Amino acid sequence: MNPLVAAQIHALVENIRLLEAFVTVPLGLYSDIRMLREALLLEGAGDLTQPENQERRLGYRGLTAEPGLLALRAATQIEDVLVTLASVTDGDGPMLKPEWISQAQKVIARVLQRVGGDVRSEAAARVRGLYVIIDPEVTGGRPVPEIARAALEGGAQVLQYRNKTGDAAEVLTEAIEMGALCREHGALFIMNDDPTLAASSGADGLHVGQQDLPVLEARRFLGWERLVGRSNNNMDEVSGSVATGADYLAVGAVFPTSTMGKSTRPVVGPDFVRTAKQFADQPIVAIGGINVGNVGQVVVAGADCICVVGAVTLADNPRTSTQTLVEAIANAK
Repeated sequence: MNPLVAAQIHALVENIRLLEAFVTVPLGLYSDIRMLREALLLEGAGDLTQPENQERRLGYRGLTAEPGLLALRAATQIEDVLVTLASVTDGDGPMLKPEWISQAQKVIARVLQRVGGDVRSEAAARVRGLYVIIDPEVTGGRPVPEIARAALEGGAQVLQYRNKTGDAAEVLTEAIEMGALCREHGALFIMNDDPTLAASSGADGLHVGQQDLPVLEARRFLGWERLVGRSNNNMDEVSGSVATGADYLAVGAVFPTSTMGKSTRPVVGPDFVRTAKQFADQPIVAIGGINVGNVGQVVVAGADCICVVGAVTLADNPRTSTQTLVEAIANAK
């Protein structure tokens, strides 16, 4: 066998064995992974003895403190190997049967969705408290990092960077700086719209609108361990975002707003927040026209997280304004 092909086959078998060790629930998915290996009918793909299995499992678990991430990377490598082997022939025919490759791709897609969701759940649980969007056009002329630091010092738990006008190099530089500030303060950093910049800047996640890149496609750029949040203005959109695997749902505009060109967006009111919360398991991020005077209504309606823009970024003292909103959210709970 060609050495390159042999290496690809070895990587395929070993990564499938690793998934068998880590993806034990649901049982049906575990069975599908095992059947993929058994159906390979290649040297080295057969069943191991019980002692051999036990030794491998212990060895896998000693490799990392984050088995979910390791399983995700193994599944991603399997995807890549399948693409390579699909184009390789053995004599007069393909190295692997097309039917097996097709089934393997379906199973690995399910692994990525399941394990990715488990890995992201810890980060998604941090979508709480106050979420501040920082746009250089909505800072009163002040530098983005200055506003970001003030918001974090005031207690914001999530920051999103939105920049529709800057060149890519400028945006990336500011995104990296914002990400570092967020890590320093234990907050999440979310990039708006652009998955390439989100990945390059090391962001914790990406936020997309209904007309932006679909959630699944965004994950292909970001990797399966990063969050993807999505904007929603009605229940059809909420349902679609849930179905496509968005990690959190931004809903609004809750109240009238003119910030960031959103004045034409229909106002949904706090009742819509309540309806979305009852429908979805994902964190609900309420956005649009929210300030210290009305934030209590939104918290009582069930919002997990409150998103603001101008209430912080245009304030004379963004740090104090953030503190005031954080206190109002806590008091409403």
